[in-house]
Amino acid sequence: MKSQQNSFSQMTRKRFLKTAAMFSASAFSVDMGTAQPRDGAPGQAASASNSVTLENSHWRLNLNAGAGLKAQLVHSPSGIALAGGEYSYSLGTPAFGEARERQNDKTRTVRLMGEIPGGIRLQHEFRMSIDSPWLEEQITISNRGSAILAIPYGRCGFVLPMTLHGGAVTGPLRDFKATAVPYRREPNGNRAQYADYTLGQVLSEPRSSHLRAETPIERSGNVVLTTVYATGIIQTSYPFYASEGWVLSEGRCGFLLTKYSLDGMEWALLDRVTVNDGRSGLRWGGFGIFQGDPERGAWLAPQESHRFGVTRITAFEGGIEEGFYTFRAEMDSRGHACPKGFNPPVHWNELYDNKLYWLPGMDLPENRKKYYTLADMREEAAKARDIGCEALYLDPGWDTRFASKIWDESRLGRMKDFAAMLAREYGLSLSLHTPLSGWCDPSSYPRSLDRMNRDGSRVEGSLCGASAQFVEETRARLEALARDGARFFMFDGTMHNGECWDPQHGHRVPSGRVEHVEATNGLARLVHARYPHVLIEMHDQMLGGTRLRYVPTYYGQGVGDRAEGNQAAGFDSVWAFELMWDPMTDLVGGHSIALYYYNLAYSLPLYLHIDLRKDNAQCLMFWWNASTCRHLGVGGTHADPSVRLAQKEAMETYRRLEIIFKAGTFYGLDEMVHVHVHPTEPMAVVNCFNLEDHTLNRRIELTPGTLGLEARGSYEFKGATARRSGNTYVFDVVVPGYGHSLVELRKK
Repeated sequence: MKSQQNSFSQMTRKRFLKTAAMFSASAFSVDMGTAQPRDGAPGQAASASNSVTLENSHWRLNLNAGAGLKAQLVHSPSGIALAGGEYSYSLGTPAFGEARERQNDKTRTVRLMGEIPGGIRLQHEFRMSIDSPWLEEQITISNRGSAILAIPYGRCGFVLPMTLHGGAVTGPLRDFKATAVPYRREPNGNRAQYADYTLGQVLSEPRSSHLRAETPIERSGNVVLTTVYATGIIQTSYPFYASEGWVLSEGRCGFLLTKYSLDGMEWALLDRVTVNDGRSGLRWGGFGIFQGDPERGAWLAPQESHRFGVTRITAFEGGIEEGFYTFRAEMDSRGHACPKGFNPPVHWNELYDNKLYWLPGMDLPENRKKYYTLADMREEAAKARDIGCEALYLDPGWDTRFASKIWDESRLGRMKDFAAMLAREYGLSLSLHTPLSGWCDPSSYPRSLDRMNRDGSRVEGSLCGASAQFVEETRARLEALARDGARFFMFDGTMHNGECWDPQHGHRVPSGRVEHVEATNGLARLVHARYPHVLIEMHDQMLGGTRLRYVPTYYGQGVGDRAEGNQAAGFDSVWAFELMWDPMTDLVGGHSIALYYYNLAYSLPLYLHIDLRKDNAQCLMFWWNASTCRHLGVGGTHADPSVRLAQKEAMETYRRLEIIFKAGTFYGLDEMVHVHVHPTEPMAVVNCFNLEDHTLNRRIELTPGTLGLEARGSYEFKGATARRSGNTYVFDVVVPGYGHSLVELRKK
């Protein structure tokens, strides 16, 4: 949720973080730009060359290690080369010793150990699956010197030499495009924006992206420029093409490139180098420091090491959609999936009808006392029950001060009694808005938890979210709420306020982005350790309630690390990019199309609540968000009684089919046709949407066997008449202008 201007306006969401590291004069800084490394750099000891080949039915990787590494990677079925020639180590050329190999029943691994002048040790591992279509690599950098090793522009990777002609590449990859996963459509993007790039663009142009930057906002015919949250400067172009993953495909054959790390925020990077014959080389894989992350890899103390994340390349057949499904399968296998039996309560959010939130003095005690009373919440609970919701979600106003996370008994009575009343009289559970350090009234915490400047002074009113004391106090408050009946927490207010130099806070000094993000993720695990049934939604842990995405989506989700002593699960769902304020405009304007591509790439649930006052009689907005957000919230009373009736009927249909939407498997036939397959039964629903102002007739072809359904047998349809042609069903659907049509199918 976006903050409003109020009595604590200094707690803005737009906290700018600076990714350019400030290094001490004693640091040993390595320039890691895009220049091609040289063979046999001066002062470097040569090592004996040794060759090894990793091969399965999908890939052949030839490695020749010595003074540097020559790497050739070929996709065996197509004969397409993805790498050839010198591997790019732009921090210097490693002198490698003998390759070490090992094999088990699943993978074959090659490990190379190299030394780089300046006291740098590099470990490079390559792992190939015995029977699956993937190859992985992973790099560890160790500082064996006596000075700090600063590599703020670190970049290593495979290199594929390519020829450009008229701005386009030639050869087998000439028709391939690189598509960002999961944010092919960015939440700030319009209906024409796609993160699809020719390889010629990757080799010759910077990437333009608004995933970390607000787009210009047009008001009264004037363009108002906004700022970039991630760096504090207006910038939307990056030398690296950075994404959680990239799909390279020409529609028939494809390769998925991903980066995965639980120890630092990393991205799959594409960029370019100049190879020895003057051509351009596509560089991918390895590791790269992108806007200062991962911090612990960009700055190594003497005798310190950092293991960068895993790069994986996976071959698949098909185009962009198949590439997204390949990404989803990979993330599911890593534990970032829809939890088995996921069944979150449908929320009613009282905010949309509540006068308090829309007042200039939202947090003033007199306004809370007047507009946020027990009687007000009973009225909202009745609305929730009448439309068919399962929980009452309380947004700002329920606690003593904004984001104190302390229940206000003076206005609402005891929390246990309130939760019992909701269950007894309205059949509802209780869900709460619980913002963290980035957006709260700081007066509800001790001033010793404010951030400290380098000179020892406090940044008054700016809490340190990485402080052990803040985490412990917040954990205690959240556990008290869970004990007394809360069944859902929204982790809003996750924004990073900036570095902190307080040595008493229990974090590295100074704290950085990684300490803040890990403390925020840790809070979810701490709560789940005692209250595993409480659902926790997580906003972006750096940028909070915006349409932006800084932290890799999966980061901090899933079962914890045994070594850290807390194996409790992380957060349960991801905030759907603040698309809650004007969801109809966001949908018709194209922002909400991002939710479609997210679902192709992740089964990790999204959560969003939407304003029903903005919907139409076709319930277009309701159904779109029901189709793309596994955890759905609604609120707001529409002025038109006929629309309210349509919304209630839509909710009845949704509740009848809710297990499919909450826990089923999502498939996209195209952006406007979504298929949800039941998690255990041979049935599915098809959502057809129309974002145009006129009726559309859609002919849809659906093959059950390609959607995880039983291929054999007959299916009956509800909402359309289908005819069968082999294993494919064909049916026609009439979709009203700005409307929606629902089709159900079940095996006979």
